[in-house]
Amino acid sequence: MEENAVIKISGLQEVEGTKDNVELLAAGKHYIRNNKHYILYENIEDDSEEKTSNIIKFNDEMVEIIRRGAIEGRLLLEQNAMRQSVYSTPMGDMVVEVLTEKVDVEEQIRGDVNLKVKYQIHIDGNKISDNELEINATHR
Repeated sequence: MEENAVIKISGLQEVEGTKDNVELLAAGKHYIRNNKHYILYENIEDDSEEKTSNIIKFNDEMVEIIRRGAIEGRLLLEQNAMRQSVYSTPMGDMVVEVLTEKVDVEEQIRGDVNLKVKYQIHIDGNKISDNELEINATHR
C-alpha cells in the first residue's frame, strides 16, 4: 500500500578535500513490496525548471536510484561491491564505477524509514569522490 510521505534527502560529496552538501525536501510516496522499500518523488531542476521523476528501491544490501525527465540515469549501489552505473552530467552521460562501502536501513514502528549509504565514485580506475547519502521517508 502506497502512503504519502515527506522525503528528505541529504548528500555529502568530498572531492580532493573539498566537501559539498546538498539537501532536498519533497512530497512523495513510500511503500514496501517483495521485501524492498520504494520511495517515489518528483523534483524540479534549478537550471531548467523541468521535472525529474525519481524512484529509489532498496533493502539492507542494495540501493537502486532511477531518474527520468530533465535528468536521466540509473545508479546501482550494492554493499561491498563495485558496480557500473550511468551518471548524467550537463555534458552528457558517462559510465562510472561505484564502490559501495555501507548500506544501512532503519525501519521505524509507524512505517517511516531511514536509509544511509556510503560509497565512492571511480572513473577509469581512479577514485573521484567519497559520498554519503541519507534518505528519510516520514509518513504523514
